[in-house]
Amino acid sequence: MSASIGLTSALSSYTTGSYGQKTASAATQSTASSGTGTTATSTQAGSSATVLTLSDEAKALLAAMTAAGTSAAGGSALARAQAARAWLDQQYKSLGIGSALVDGQVAVDFTAQDRATLAVVAAGTGDLFTADEKKAAASVLQARFEDALAPHAVIARHTGDYASLYAAAADYLDAASPEERATPGWVARREAVTEGLAAARAIFGKAPDTGNQSDPVRAMLDSPAPGTTSPGKTATADTLAARARAALDAQAGRARDAGTELVFDGTRSGRMVDFESFDNRTLAVVAQNADGQFAVSEARAARKALEQRTRTTLLSAFTGSGGDPAARSVALIRQYSSMSAEEKALLGFSESFTDNVLKNYRTVTSIQNMVDAMNASTGSLLGGASF
Repeated sequence: MSASIGLTSALSSYTTGSYGQKTASAATQSTASSGTGTTATSTQAGSSATVLTLSDEAKALLAAMTAAGTSAAGGSALARAQAARAWLDQQYKSLGIGSALVDGQVAVDFTAQDRATLAVVAAGTGDLFTADEKKAAASVLQARFEDALAPHAVIARHTGDYASLYAAAADYLDAASPEERATPGWVARREAVTEGLAAARAIFGKAPDTGNQSDPVRAMLDSPAPGTTSPGKTATADTLAARARAALDAQAGRARDAGTELVFDGTRSGRMVDFESFDNRTLAVVAQNADGQFAVSEARAARKALEQRTRTTLLSAFTGSGGDPAARSVALIRQYSSMSAEEKALLGFSESFTDNVLKNYRTVTSIQNMVDAMNASTGSLLGGASF
């Protein structure tokens, strides 16, 4: 049984989706950036410039986005939008581009920005954002949603329990900040998920066809191909190998600059290789060494690092499950779903792994349901007994 869940976050084919926002006002286009509390913008329909003055609250949010690489908690939606406007202008200046989308792809790294910031951008709060910026933010929001719901989608497609998938979607949306909850998009999605949950509970065994374009679960299920928020998963193995080779060569050069050598074994003297900036797929590509451009010691060290990361992730997932066997199954499926083909091949994770986990999940949940039913029956008998 295939573990493929058919998710997508393909930004090149993204239109509006469940996170798309519509606005009747003229979009603004950034023309300059500033770190002093003002940013210049001009409308697409005209050439008149408008200077946006940041409030103290917006300045604090911008400082958090810029210095710490993340958005500060709390704050008004407008202040967050103003800070996001200034942050985007800074990114354009740094990258030498003028749009959040280049050739249909998101060109700005939103990784460090939280859901609240992405939500106000996608909603076009304050009429401060261009159509491309809103589309880029919306696509990243949908990608994060799909990544979070991926293991639940696997379970739904193998068990027919789509109600649990919609329940998980409701939990995800309910974890939104006040700023995100205040956007029309969040309200529409939450209502759509509520409708979908009711429909899924009424008909077991298939995904409900809500017919609601704001339904993020339906959008995820209807997507044609897997998606991810990680750029590394969209690059070819050859590209990742080339980048890894360059990164290792740079580390070796810095080690030589320090009068030592780069080593890949803790028993040797020198500067130990640093794989922190390598994502899991890149480590797998290095360990596989398909084109032979890595030394045996490099490939062995990459494999060791990947195995350690995987063990740590699984241990953390198991610890967070609270000893619940069903929760552990979900954690295992989440781990499997997040792995690239290279990781699965290297570590020996075949599709039968997911099938076995799902069998265990169904067994555990079946037993739990039987116990719950027995407890309910016993309680009913005791409650109706007379002494």
